[in-house]
Amino acid sequence: MPAPSQSRAPGPATARLPALWADLADLVSSDARLSAFATRAACVLVPFGLALVLLVYGTGPEPRRNWYGDPLGNDFAQVWTAGRSALEGRGGEPYDLPVHLANMKAAFGQDCRFAWHYPPVFLLPAAAMALMEPQPAYLLWIALSVALFALTMRVAAGRMDLAFVALAHPLVLSNLAYGQNALFTASLLTLGAVLVDRRPWLAGLCFGLLAYKPHFAALAPVLLLATGRRDCLAACLATVLVLCLASLALFGTAPWSGFFGTLGDTNRIILQNAAAGLDLNASAFGAVRLVGGAMATAWIAQVLVAALALGVACRAWCRPTDAALRAAALVAAAPMLSPYLPVYDLAPVVPATLLLALAAHRAGGLRPHERVLICCTPLFAVTREVAGLTGFPLGFVLSVATLACIAHRIRPWTVFEGRHRTGRGGVDIQALTGPAAGESGRAA
Repeated sequence: MPAPSQSRAPGPATARLPALWADLADLVSSDARLSAFATRAACVLVPFGLALVLLVYGTGPEPRRNWYGDPLGNDFAQVWTAGRSALEGRGGEPYDLPVHLANMKAAFGQDCRFAWHYPPVFLLPAAAMALMEPQPAYLLWIALSVALFALTMRVAAGRMDLAFVALAHPLVLSNLAYGQNALFTASLLTLGAVLVDRRPWLAGLCFGLLAYKPHFAALAPVLLLATGRRDCLAACLATVLVLCLASLALFGTAPWSGFFGTLGDTNRIILQNAAAGLDLNASAFGAVRLVGGAMATAWIAQVLVAALALGVACRAWCRPTDAALRAAALVAAAPMLSPYLPVYDLAPVVPATLLLALAAHRAGGLRPHERVLICCTPLFAVTREVAGLTGFPLGFVLSVATLACIAHRIRPWTVFEGRHRTGRGGVDIQALTGPAAGESGRAA
């Protein structure tokens, strides 16, 4: 008589599924587990990402082209080309699109089709890069990007391990691979925001250096003026003035005439014709256009979102607020003011999220929706692909979610609580945020 059948023990894959699900659930319920997972992931992603950039994007079988057949550094190719034109006394050529494209074709091949929209102050670093051949220039560009971004995250967090985790963000790899400048932008915004009270002149210098991207730089002077930070504002304006005068002295008036003369073309190429692709623009304007909305509707949405972002930043800066949250509000709000926000320019979201996590840690821990936001970080790697395939503006949604989490942390009743406590017990209003602010200052 055959022996009775016995239930078979679950196989390895079946046995691991419940444990895997439990581990994933822990990531959105435990700060410790989320931090440990992020650290382990960074140990793999950072060296892998840097090696990928260096070997695949920084070298290639043909001179000045990578292993994908694209120009070395992709978008960096036009920075080098514009810089070389400026070095050779032809600083106005980058603003003449046919001539600029011809210069790029001569240097890198016929696949280059990037228009130059930067103000002439950006010709200063571009010319410095063009002193070298494209490959060493690109490698130096990404090395400076990584170094400045890592230093900034270290200053903001006060801990190198958190800075290392920030380097693992998909937006960091995206910027390095394409030779974009958003890591510089995010670094300067963040340094200015976290140093504004302790080193006002240095903070102003950082804000002023953002003159190469005026649509990102505009928010900081407004907040400095509104909050009476005159030293920082003076340093910011002086830096911008020096940069403008330096570009005039080195390259003449032709670049400035070309820049102002092509502003209308920039609007037509970037916003009206969406020459870079509707899937690339992560702004409110771009989100409406992506789903088929009219230009007028897109502009209305952009104005509304920009006003909300400005309101969050003003609330954080004009009322007693945790220093990290105040900095996060500026860094997260600045990109949302622009109607053109390529997905790689979402890089300020990285320090904004880091500063949000620091403020949450001091306040007792992350809230569930904040953990969910951090767990969604890998989605930044596919924002353009999702937008192109589904028409869903994932990049815009993630950036809005980040700003919303920051706004949720900024309590609207802090001022009233402070006045009440000061009136009754003689407690200074800074006592509400002083320990947090002081801790942030010491950590940085």
